[in-house]
This record gives sequence, C-alpha cells and structure tokens, in this order.
Amino acid sequence: MIRVSLFLVLFFLFIVEGTVYQIFAPNAGEFDYQVIPRWMFMLILFAGIFRGRANGLFYAVIFGVIYDIVYSSTLGIYTFGMGVIVYLLSISIPFFKRNLSMTIIIVIVGVGLLEYYVYGMMILLGLTEMSNDEFLSVRFLPTLLMNLIVLAVVAYPLRIGFLYLEKRLGELND
Repeated sequence: MIRVSLFLVLFFLFIVEGTVYQIFAPNAGEFDYQVIPRWMFMLILFAGIFRGRANGLFYAVIFGVIYDIVYSSTLGIYTFGMGVIVYLLSISIPFFKRNLSMTIIIVIVGVGLLEYYVYGMMILLGLTEMSNDEFLSVRFLPTLLMNLIVLAVVAYPLRIGFLYLEKRLGELND
C-alpha cells in the first residue's frame, strides 16, 4: 500500500510539473526565465533519505524513464541522471533524518546537480546552443530559487510524514 500511495503522489506531481511548466514557459508571455519545477525529483530524494537508497533508486529509475519518454528528445538522460543523483545523495543516516536543514541542502544540491547534468548532456549532444552564463541566469538560478521556496514550505510536513511512516512500519515489523 505504501509503494502504491507514494507512486500515485509521484505520478500526480509529474502531471502537475508539466502543467506548472507551461505557465512559466519562456514563450508564454513576458516571462524571460525558465523555471523548471522538480517537485517529483525532490520527493524521490526525500524518499531516498528517509526510506533508504534502494527505495529512492527504484522511484528515480521508474520516473526517470517516464520523464524521458514524455519530456526528453533523447531517452536515458533523465533515467541515468535521476538514478545516479538519488543513489549518491540518499544518505539515510539518523543525523540527516533529524536535521531538516541538512535534508533541504541535500535535496537542493540534488536539484542543482540534475539541472547541470541535463544541461551538460544537451550541450554534449548538440541539442542546445545556450551558453553557460545564459544557463545560469535564465534557467539554473530561477529553477533553484523556485524549488527552494517550494521545498521550504513542504519540507517539514514531508519529514513528519516520513518519520511517522517509519514509526508505523517499525511497529508492523515488531
């Protein structure tokens, strides 16, 4: 039941991300910045930190494939990027679970790494002409700022929810 409910929430966030991106798309009016919501990825990182590396990697690969199919012109970019970043940053030790500010820093670093990884792959494959300076000012910093604001609002309830889930699962296993 837990996997199904988390999967449904992640799928819902996947749909919402696409909708929100359309609002902030660069050609949709006077908005000069690209703001990419990475809420699904942030929840996957939270799941990796609070539920373990294998759990986070599972969701990262599944939703990376879906992300590649729907949003990417090249298959494998998001699958590999999300998988590796979640695997490396899913540090599931009690210090990070107790310290909300460290969890937020890890998740924002993960979002930044994913953004730079995707940008690097697009440059490598010749799919973008955007310079590094333009990427930093037009996409990277606005994306990090928007995701940090969202994370600051939802991090505490997410942490409480995952700690409650851990406690309930511990009671079921005893």
